[in-house]
Amino acid sequence: MKKVNIREAEHSDVESLLSLADQLGYPADKDKMEKRLKKIKQKQDYIIFVAELKNHVIAGWIFVMPRVSLLTDNTVEIGGLIVDQKLRSSGIGRSLMHAAEAWSKQQGYSQIVVRSNVVRTESHNFYPKLGYTHKKSQEVYTKEL
Repeated sequence: MKKVNIREAEHSDVESLLSLADQLGYPADKDKMEKRLKKIKQKQDYIIFVAELKNHVIAGWIFVMPRVSLLTDNTVEIGGLIVDQKLRSSGIGRSLMHAAEAWSKQQGYSQIVVRSNVVRTESHNFYPKLGYTHKKSQEVYTKEL
């Protein structure tokens, strides 16, 4: 298991957040990422943790947000979990998930939901190993406004 420091994301991490998001097919420009991070950091019930290696390299990140619904109570959702492709299966994802779970409990949430794209087959084995159960499959539709 790689030795990492899990901490809250800072403005200086934008380039790393951007680079890692791009690895999973979510490209954005620096200005957009800076605006997103700033907006997220203004919300008390949202958090982004980063996994920082000894050499100050960001090896991964996780974004946790409340899930407001008429159907469920006290739920947070993992809005994104990314570990550098060269460092996957080294325990970094597990460390980030544990940090997200601990923070969520501390905030009074009783459940975490995580969604995984069908093409990310490696994650379909990862989450059950952490105690997550598969609840349903669904289609996702979007419309540009």
